[in-house]
Amino acid sequence: MVEGKTLIIRPEDAVLNVDVQPTFMPGGGLPVAGGDEIVPVVGRVSLLFAPHRRYFTLDRHPLGHISLASSYVGLTPGTLLKAEEAEKWRAAHEHLAPQARFRLKDLKRYLRQVGGQMLWPDHGIAGTAEAELHPGLVGMPCQAILDKGGDPRCDSYSAFRDNLRRPTGLHEKMAADGVKRIFLTGLALDFCVGESAVDAVDYGFEAFVVEDATRAVNMLPHGSFLGLTTDDLIRFEFKDKGVQLIQSEHLIVGR
Repeated sequence: MVEGKTLIIRPEDAVLNVDVQPTFMPGGGLPVAGGDEIVPVVGRVSLLFAPHRRYFTLDRHPLGHISLASSYVGLTPGTLLKAEEAEKWRAAHEHLAPQARFRLKDLKRYLRQVGGQMLWPDHGIAGTAEAELHPGLVGMPCQAILDKGGDPRCDSYSAFRDNLRRPTGLHEKMAADGVKRIFLTGLALDFCVGESAVDAVDYGFEAFVVEDATRAVNMLPHGSFLGLTTDDLIRFEFKDKGVQLIQSEHLIVGR
């Protein structure tokens, strides 16, 4: 963790604003406590970087997505659907809602690969206002806006690869743009922001999470060891991977 240390933004640095959308804020489909509070901080941090060093992601799903509880019969948001449970399912109509845009065999194959899928309330539904970039950031010049989560058969947390570990191409674009260090903001710390930061390191970038420009869902997963929350778990992973935490006030533009 970087504590009280000033960091000078270099020309090869970039900011990655992850899923700063109304859907993750109070009144949205998947509200994160205090999610709306980060918008002005994200804006201030972004303006420290040149327009060609600003990147955004948007989390957008079709109805019937594999990660949405409404795609299933009798399952509720917060359910962790495990591979071994789905393997017992035989009749699709008994378990998949009519709007599901994946087949039972797709689900079983996916869960065998990822192990389990957290089911979420409907959120970031493509074509709705809450799936768009927050109005406070609309119009800000940037290098790229990446949509993720569009494949109905696979969830996608990280900006760099989906939950099946298929690359989005963002790491290649950033590398081609000469990016060396990435400063991350957005929602939520313990899922999309955190996974993006960890993957950034795996792809050879140095990663910093701007702590006051993000918020955590802070879930207590089923069977969590020692009562650790998802916030606790991602912070342990940050330490393991070398992802650094910093406050926005410690960022300054180099001369």
